[in-house]
Amino acid sequence: MEMIFTVIGVIASIVTILTGLFLAFRWILHKLKKPSSSKKIEHRAKLKKEFLRNLPKADKHGVRGEAIIRDLKRLDSYPDLDNKNKGISPWFKVELKDLYHRGLEAFISFPQELIMEGKSGKWRFAKSDDKKNKVLAYPVGRIPFDCIEEIDWEGDEYYPIPHIYCQFEMQGGQPYEEIVFYSEMHGSDYLFEISGFRPWDKRKKKHFEFLKIFKR
Repeated sequence: MEMIFTVIGVIASIVTILTGLFLAFRWILHKLKKPSSSKKIEHRAKLKKEFLRNLPKADKHGVRGEAIIRDLKRLDSYPDLDNKNKGISPWFKVELKDLYHRGLEAFISFPQELIMEGKSGKWRFAKSDDKKNKVLAYPVGRIPFDCIEEIDWEGDEYYPIPHIYCQFEMQGGQPYEEIVFYSEMHGSDYLFEISGFRPWDKRKKKHFEFLKIFKR
């Protein structure tokens, strides 16, 4: 019996290694050969159908389930935690919001208070001395289909939720092509995008404190 468990453990390790090598090989091929427009369209359509088929319906908070976002370059870092790493984690858990025209949206941090400046009509982060007209907004990262390679919908023994394997090649080494903010409007249960508020774009590679992804 002990020998059987040993063999099973060896097989499981081999499968894990082969899976990692396969995903790494696919990433290398992606780097060496830029996909054609037709391949991009095919890939996007495939992922869109897959997400629409597998994502649960949104709950009362607008969440369509949880997922683990994983970096293809650092597959073997999972499930370990490295508290010394100052950059974005090689894997982290998010709550999924929905699809957008180019990919997948995910809630990535705690909500922030925003306020609109009266004269300019522009949004900014609220300060401690701002007392009125503050709006609670949720930062949402947009992961394009082009950055998503594979999805393991069943997960594993650590996190039995979808694992989404991505290329962390966007601005600042993140998987998001942009970060937008959504807020609830009075009298509606839906979240609406706050138009034109893109603080991440202004700072380029310097991120706000709320954009730091903490390992879970």
